[in-house]
Amino acid sequence: MRVGIFGGTFDPVHQGHMIVAEQVMNELHLEHVVFVPGGIPPHKEASSVRANAEDRFAMVEAAVAGNRRFSVDRVEVDAGRPMHSVETVGIFKERSPEDEWFFITGADEVSNLLAWKEPDRLLEQVVMVAATRPGYDLSKLDHLEAALRNFDRIFPVECTRVDISATGIRRRMLQGKSIRYLVPEGVYAIIEQRELYAGDRKRAEGGRLREGSL
Repeated sequence: MRVGIFGGTFDPVHQGHMIVAEQVMNELHLEHVVFVPGGIPPHKEASSVRANAEDRFAMVEAAVAGNRRFSVDRVEVDAGRPMHSVETVGIFKERSPEDEWFFITGADEVSNLLAWKEPDRLLEQVVMVAATRPGYDLSKLDHLEAALRNFDRIFPVECTRVDISATGIRRRMLQGKSIRYLVPEGVYAIIEQRELYAGDRKRAEGGRLREGSL
């Protein structure tokens, strides 16, 4: 079976993520895509991750619920420590060594692959899928060819350009703007019910009040 691993912070998961997963799955004839929310992302400051791991897992779980070819895995959430992609992939391969594995991420992240832990070993285990937007300059990946012996296992896939980001969603919430339809409906419901990211909005409002009182 050809299986995609789609890792990320998913803070929150949004429609752009879902479109990438669907289009990569169809382009590469994958039979399944597993979303893997990072518990404690190794390349981010802990303070930059706004929703906790369980809330982010719940949001991804809600996002994939309507697609039988999508699922979500707790491997990084349950680890309780930072996990690098090469470690996560190794666990999946041990579980199902007969499957062919593809690691899905954005082309900009792939361009920084030399900063990842053991990138050549990672490429021995998976095909790295660099999801690109139309018009993306693929020469941004050229510097990897001389540095990685498995460069030929990096495969760009052009996806529909969707100008949605988790940072932009959180910014809209700070500004009191609606994020409905930028995220799957189940994700929107969880954000509303659990009042996720509300603390950021309250801090911002408090800052504006202090400024106005001077």
